Amino acid sequence: MIKFEMDEKREYTIYNVSGDVKTEIIKLSLMFSPITNKFERLSGFIESCSEKMGEEFDTWYVKFLTDYKKSNYNYSILKDNLQPMMNFCNRYQDMLGINFDNYINKNKISRNSIFFDAEDIQKVIKVSNYLKMYFVISQDGNMKLPVKFHKEVYNKLIEPITSCNIVYKLYKIVSSKTYEYQHSDRYMWDYIKTIYCKTSDMHIMSIFNFIMNNILVTCSPESNPIPYMISVIDESIKWILKNIYKDAIVYSESISVQDVYSVQGKDNLMSYSHNDTIGKLMVSAYNKLEEIGIEDIEKFKRDIASLKEISLFSNYITYPILSKVLNIPYRHFLTIPVGNSYMLNILVFSYLSDEFKDQYPVISKLLLYHNTDRPIIKTTYKIKNIKEFLDTFGTFLSFRNYNGSYDIYSNIIGKLSRNTYVSFTDDQKISNFPLAKLESDIIRFYNDFFNNHLDSEFKMIENEIDKNL
Repeated sequence: MIKFEMDEKREYTIYNVSGDVKTEIIKLSLMFSPITNKFERLSGFIESCSEKMGEEFDTWYVKFLTDYKKSNYNYSILKDNLQPMMNFCNRYQDMLGINFDNYINKNKISRNSIFFDAEDIQKVIKVSNYLKMYFVISQDGNMKLPVKFHKEVYNKLIEPITSCNIVYKLYKIVSSKTYEYQHSDRYMWDYIKTIYCKTSDMHIMSIFNFIMNNILVTCSPESNPIPYMISVIDESIKWILKNIYKDAIVYSESISVQDVYSVQGKDNLMSYSHNDTIGKLMVSAYNKLEEIGIEDIEKFKRDIASLKEISLFSNYITYPILSKVLNIPYRHFLTIPVGNSYMLNILVFSYLSDEFKDQYPVISKLLLYHNTDRPIIKTTYKIKNIKEFLDTFGTFLSFRNYNGSYDIYSNIIGKLSRNTYVSFTDDQKISNFPLAKLESDIIRFYNDFFNNHLDSEFKMIENEIDKNL
């Protein structure tokens, strides 16, 4: 039998026990993470597999870990054992004999429900089992894979839930729960957005990633995983609000003599540094005006000072690029004044290579335009060119999740297309908006962005900025 014994905190030894003989297989030195805090769920699963499947499983598991260790943790050994690993996990789940239909109460289904059928639940549990087996390795300081190979293995193991709508349903649960709290506590979410420069969408993505990378693996093989993950989502949102409330308390002077009128941030020095960098970029941007064709500088200054609506293209193109190039968190750009958002568009346009402008002509050109109307809040737009979307898609935030990125890209395209744009260089309004070409540019830009295909372009921009700061 396979047995895990704790030697000390986060230190384990895996043994193969046969009668009175106990043979050491490998020692584990676990990294600090939410998963290792619940490591008994992983070790208990493997011990249960050993107990139910017996010698056949033990022989494979011992050989797998021994070969992996002898190869100095060669990725090919792990890769060759992924399919046997999944096969054993599937056999174990079948041996439990769970009727997944018992987890469904169809009387509670409504038109707006996010419904998981029996097959969905079974796939979630199977993926959780695969991850339990793999995460024993990925959480060990010696056995863990480099990030590139870890992503490859992780996406292979969760493929049963990414090749259908299950991951998207999990994302929608996080989204709906967050918006539910936002509706009931709107003041605090507005406060978070204003003071901490974090929108609810940012919290949705961080909670979703936490669920996928730390919670999915800890689901029980014998329980419905959906209520468990919903409870974690609720606690995550409450934790966010709890800490914001705590930071937002302002005491009277009779209680405290400290500076009680400003919110104490943990990264104030970093914020000042980022703001200083952005301020220097403004100087560089003004030096580029004549270069891009703006001759009447005084008129341009008056025009840009009169703008009321922040640039949509700064939100969706410029800020992601500068965040990547300068290693400044995206949220720090969200408090930039309206006029400065357009100045950064002009700066980025001046640094973009001719190859980039040829590859994404519409979004490049529109960096030199300003939108005149208030951005729409919601859009029903859906991507039309499905073929281009699928042909250029790789992964989105490390997941091969088509549905999530499809909805996000559609939302961005819909908002960008529903506005009026005027050129800074000749004051001409776009009369016939190139929606199909914009869609193509946005799809290819974001798919390239999230799959690191633009790194050489960003490195070139970084070098140019370094020369001029």
